[in-house]
Amino acid sequence: MSGLNCKNILDFFRQKDDERNLVSSMLHMFSITLISMSLVDLTWFSISGNFCVPYLTLGQFFWFGFTNRGINYEEYDCLTPSVVNLMRIIILLCFMAMIFSLVGFYLDLVAPKTEIYRLSRKYSGASVSTILFIMTIVMMSYYVVIILQDSIRDKYPNSDFDVSYGLGFYLLALAGGLQALNLLYTLLLPYKSSYQDDDRCLIDGFDDMDNFDSPTPPPPYSMPPPPYTP
Repeated sequence: MSGLNCKNILDFFRQKDDERNLVSSMLHMFSITLISMSLVDLTWFSISGNFCVPYLTLGQFFWFGFTNRGINYEEYDCLTPSVVNLMRIIILLCFMAMIFSLVGFYLDLVAPKTEIYRLSRKYSGASVSTILFIMTIVMMSYYVVIILQDSIRDKYPNSDFDVSYGLGFYLLALAGGLQALNLLYTLLLPYKSSYQDDDRCLIDGFDDMDNFDSPTPPPPYSMPPPPYTP
């Protein structure tokens, strides 16, 4: 009974080539959820010292610079045009990461039979693309921290402040970790073709190799033929 349960578990995690990959689709959905959460009003950068706005979110840069209603831009005097542009690029890359992860979710859940789609699932093309986008976002976030530190240091020399990452950034990094886990799962646990089960059924029918032995031909094959008589 335990052997049967273990076999069922292994069959679930080792999907067939023509079946849906439920594990990968769940990891894609979790990644999409985490990236979506990081796009709302969650802190991406915390700025201490009361020299600038206390925190920055990605949601602020959907409207930043486009409206003056109820906004005191003096609190954002530490933001340079480079920071604003980088934050908007980060927003764009977050949407790109969600789109590719959504494509991977569709391919693993629907499992289309077209050869190009099957190759994309087998080598986890959507996960690779999503990881590249998230890695780019992480590097750009580090660059934003450097620019903010230089900007505050220029405006307020000899000031005591700190710029650190917030929850939104760590949620995005967690989404990248899930995609890396998805990539390892897809590449380290190879797909098995649907034809392997048919081959295994044929082999199981011949457990005893003696069945393959042909019977010994009856004698006398070594004797010469009888003489010819007219």
